[in-house]
Amino acid sequence: MTISTEEPFGPDDERRLNELGLSSALIHDGLRRGASRANNRTARALPSSRGTDIYYDGMEDFHILLAENGWSMAEVRQQPRLFHPKGVVSFTLSAGKNVGLRNMRTDRKGPATRESLAEAPFVPSLFPDLDEVLLKERASHERLSQVPFYLLLIERIAGERPGLRIELAQPVDTNDSGCVVVWGERIKVHFFDLDGDLSAFDDPDADGGDEFDVPVAPR
Repeated sequence: MTISTEEPFGPDDERRLNELGLSSALIHDGLRRGASRANNRTARALPSSRGTDIYYDGMEDFHILLAENGWSMAEVRQQPRLFHPKGVVSFTLSAGKNVGLRNMRTDRKGPATRESLAEAPFVPSLFPDLDEVLLKERASHERLSQVPFYLLLIERIAGERPGLRIELAQPVDTNDSGCVVVWGERIKVHFFDLDGDLSAFDDPDADGGDEFDVPVAPR
C-alpha cells in the first residue's frame, strides 16, 4: 500500500495567497491560455513546445492580470520575474516534480535561480570600465533580490482526474544536480482541473533541461 505524503489544500493556503495579492482563481486564469494551447499541440510538436506554451503565455497573462493591481515585471540576471507593488513577493513559473508532496523538487535550474540562493563574490577584472557596468548591474540585481523570491511550480497529473498541481514555494537550496530540493514557505494552490496531454511536465530530468528557463545568449 502506498501512503500519500500530500498535504491537503486548506483555507490557510488561500488566505496566504490573498495576503500576497494572489488567489487560486487568479493563478488558474493566468495559466489557462497556455494550458489550452498546450492541450491542442499535436504529436508532431517539439518535445518542449507544451512547456514553453505554459511559460510564455503564462508570464504574459500574469503580467496582464496583475498589472492593474500595480505589479510589474523585471529581470533578475535575465530571468523575468513578477514583482508585488509593495515588494512583499516576486515569482516566476517553473516545472516541478512531486508538487504538493514532501519531496517536491524542480528540474535542473539555470544560473538566475541558483544565484538567487547564494550570491557569488564579485571578482574585479582588468577592465575598470567594464567592472563599473557590472557593479551597477549587480547593485540592481541585489536590490531586486531583496524581494522574497518564489517559484510558481506546476506539475501535470494524469489519471481519472487529470489536471495541474500548483504550489507557490520559496526556494532555499539545491542538490548536486542543480535541482531545488530545500524549501522555505510553501503555499498550495487549488488543483486546476484540465483535460488533455501536458506531458512536458512529466519528467523534469528529461533531456532539454528546464523547459521554463529562458534561453540567454552568452555575452
